[in-house]
Amino acid sequence: MKCIFRIVTIVLLIFFYQTNVSAQIGRIDFNRFVIGKYYEFVLTNDLIYTGKLVSVDENTISFLHESTVKKLRKDLIKEVNISVASPDYTAPDSGKVSIELKDGSLLVGSISASDKDSLTLKLSSGSLITVKRDQIVEINYLTAQNPWSDPNSSRLFFAPTGRTMKQGDGYFSVAEIFFPMVAYGVTDYINVAGGISLVPGVDGQLYYFNLKARPVHLKDFDLSAGVFYANVTSYAEGGVGALYLMGTYGDDRNALTLGGGYAFNTDDGVSDYPVLIIGGELQMSKSAKLISENWIITGDNGAGIISLGVRFFGRNMAGDFGLIYFTDSDGGSGSSGWPFIPWLGLHFNF
Repeated sequence: MKCIFRIVTIVLLIFFYQTNVSAQIGRIDFNRFVIGKYYEFVLTNDLIYTGKLVSVDENTISFLHESTVKKLRKDLIKEVNISVASPDYTAPDSGKVSIELKDGSLLVGSISASDKDSLTLKLSSGSLITVKRDQIVEINYLTAQNPWSDPNSSRLFFAPTGRTMKQGDGYFSVAEIFFPMVAYGVTDYINVAGGISLVPGVDGQLYYFNLKARPVHLKDFDLSAGVFYANVTSYAEGGVGALYLMGTYGDDRNALTLGGGYAFNTDDGVSDYPVLIIGGELQMSKSAKLISENWIITGDNGAGIISLGVRFFGRNMAGDFGLIYFTDSDGGSGSSGWPFIPWLGLHFNF
């Protein structure tokens, strides 16, 4: 077990350092915003206000919203975007935006003109295209360093993070070829998931369900609780599962996840010994992220799971590849051969 704690401690320190640096960089500099311009203010509770900036003082900002001057505390604002709702909108310095339309198509370019009814987008080819506002589903600001965020940030390899998907978002994933799953955001703070194994030549298939709720959502921290249940189709009674609590500190690029839970089965009840989970995410490039997920199984015959791998992702797709190392109570693998088990995962987001 000492070996497990040493390795996990090193991983913990690396991800905590990167996450803390990222959080410091991500603080909003309100002095760069221009009085009289239109902005979109995203609050820590996910409420969004749009209006013309009137004033900025030490602790608050004031803006004109629907003919009324409103005041917001700076510490309640997690994000500020240049508003595309105003006719005098000009694109941010980064230039690039992605626009998703109701027909499912995606346009990428820079906004060259805007009025109350439409946007004019300049594509990379140099051609101009006019888009009606009522056909726009979503507008995202892109940068060269981070054109897409990780679409599967609600989980590590297998374990959940403290984050949840937004309402209406979902994904279909396949782990280790034989274990598919579908997940869906019922609300911004309640997610459900489930699936059934497809192992050939086996009479009883494993089916599984997961329910996760996020009661706490702050600027750089999310806390979720949930229950996981699994059983075999050929076994009419019983089943196993876990009750868990997970917290994630950081942003979409770099984050640290800590948590754990108690396993249970319907025959013997809840275990007396908790399972602890330490995980981290570290974005290495615009489309690749380093992921580590580590389990500490407590008890008289404690054991552990150590894993490290990479997630490659785009706008709607993500793929995971990692190596898993199982340890016994002494920190060894107990295997005379190759000790690592490969982890493969594929995710399609909708």
